[in-house]
Amino acid sequence: MSYIKKEMEEAIGKKWTKRLIIAGTVIAIYLAISFFTGIWPFSSALGVARRVTAPVNIIQNYEWFYDQYHAIEAQRRNVAMMTEGSTDHIGTQMVLNNMIAEYNARSRQVTRNLWKADDLPYQIGE
Repeated sequence: MSYIKKEMEEAIGKKWTKRLIIAGTVIAIYLAISFFTGIWPFSSALGVARRVTAPVNIIQNYEWFYDQYHAIEAQRRNVAMMTEGSTDHIGTQMVLNNMIAEYNARSRQVTRNLWKADDLPYQIGE
């Protein structure tokens, strides 16, 4: 530190070096306080972390994956029972594809994937 201080004093003078050191110290103290108390600029990250780890959101995501997985399995059985190529078969297959796409998309979202049960597949194939 003394080497840097000495070089700065030679380059810009003692008066400005002292001012820069004080300003840097104030900024460092503010950032440390804001990190631990959650004020700007860290308040946004703290808000996201609190929302993602809220018990209500954890339970909702956990239940959604189970519900969606079992609904997809039921829809697959419905498609298997229908006559191939009929209008009902095509429509039911389209609904199934949308359900699978939504499951796979949510599974790729980090904040939702954190709370998915281990016994459910990461992705579902069409």
